[in-house]
Amino acid sequence: MELREWTPLVDLVGKLPTSVQRGLLFHDVSITCLDLVDEFIALGTNVGIVFWYNRKTCAVDRLQVEGSGYLTCVRIISTVEFMVAAGCRQGWINIFQVPKEAPPDVCAELLLKSKPTERYTIRGIHHSAITSFVWSKNGMKLFSGDGSGMVVLTEINYQSRICESKEIVNEKYEVVQLSLRKEYLLVSTTYRTVVCTQEDASKWRVTQVGKKDRKMLSSFGATFHFYQKIPQLVCTRSGFRLWIANFEGEVAQTLIFKDIIRSVSYEVPILNPSRHPIRIPTTFGILHTFQDKYLLSVANDMLFVLDLDAMEVVASLTRLRRILDISVNKNEILILESSRSVIRVSTLPDSSQTTILFRNAELFASVDRDSQIAVADECLEEQEPLSDTASGSSKYGGTDSVDTGQPLEQSLSNSTDSAHQIITHMKKLELFDTLNELKYDESILFKSGRTKAKRKHTTKINPIVEIGQIPKECGEMDDKKQGSK
Repeated sequence: MELREWTPLVDLVGKLPTSVQRGLLFHDVSITCLDLVDEFIALGTNVGIVFWYNRKTCAVDRLQVEGSGYLTCVRIISTVEFMVAAGCRQGWINIFQVPKEAPPDVCAELLLKSKPTERYTIRGIHHSAITSFVWSKNGMKLFSGDGSGMVVLTEINYQSRICESKEIVNEKYEVVQLSLRKEYLLVSTTYRTVVCTQEDASKWRVTQVGKKDRKMLSSFGATFHFYQKIPQLVCTRSGFRLWIANFEGEVAQTLIFKDIIRSVSYEVPILNPSRHPIRIPTTFGILHTFQDKYLLSVANDMLFVLDLDAMEVVASLTRLRRILDISVNKNEILILESSRSVIRVSTLPDSSQTTILFRNAELFASVDRDSQIAVADECLEEQEPLSDTASGSSKYGGTDSVDTGQPLEQSLSNSTDSAHQIITHMKKLELFDTLNELKYDESILFKSGRTKAKRKHTTKINPIVEIGQIPKECGEMDDKKQGSK
């Protein structure tokens, strides 16, 4: 595994406005939280806007939450549609139901009936800032935790288009991380870690992980992870220790990385590392499963990729300035380093931003195979022929039998290689013709004289329909129809 930063996300950050106007005042836009899936990236801001970035088309939409609160957490789940949960400092939760694009083979009538983005607003339940979200796999349940230790379950009924929220547990300490696996909800606070299971419609059973309480309040995380091919609970403890426990909260093993953390061999390369000296971490923090095999941990604005089965630190990233938020999706990690800096670290480049040349890189990567240089045979001293007839040649240049100096198999292989070279060359010509036929932006062409650059609005407001209301555009169209009649 080789993690690295492939390209800077300058295009993404550059499309976000630097300020927005609210009334007579302008407010600077800062990124406060983020999350990603294969198709989209959601960026929460301090002005109550979630910027919805399409990774394939590079378009940016705006998801406006109710009010203009400071967003503290955002999470995406991809089901039949995209569900985006955004929480703010006031304790309000806005859930956006973003429809997916219809496949190209769908008839035109269904494309015209595309649904707008809908929003559910939950207020009056949480009374402090939202700190953590976790979705169920089907997107019908959302668990949310806040700074006062309250955990709320929100169930969404998409047919009746209503949502119901209720408190399931209150730990009295700030919720650091939530993790869900089937019917088990793992809640990690600054004081302890508990496992919650639902006994009936209104009662939840709470079990503490381990019998010993923590000696200090800290942002320790917990998650579900396969340890030795068995699903287990992994909880952070002080001094680079990890607890391995079962689903009933019984601790079976303690893993100590205190000495191993000092001998990290691989440092993840990034394009703009910090020049400040490397800080010495003290303990692990929030935990994330990475590539279904490794465990990713945050410690004092540093990242560590752990292999619990081999008891080693696979990689580390210590040249970051800060870590305001982090999101993990399959083999990629998205890091919010500052209010206007986002870093993507992955084992592979972003497939949504690959070009035609990158997708056809195998045509140019096979230079050694297609080159005209062949391995020479061993040179041996030949004996002089006994006579002209023995060599099968006459003094006028004629030959009784043609001898090419190569066996039949080698000559056939040479002809096969030449045919392969011709096919590869024709593919390259077709690729160049495709590149020539592409329509490029005229602004990149050189023109004499000065021309005023046209401003392009890269962000557009996505129409959002509040549940239970009729969109204004539909109402205006109905009035026009009635007037025409």
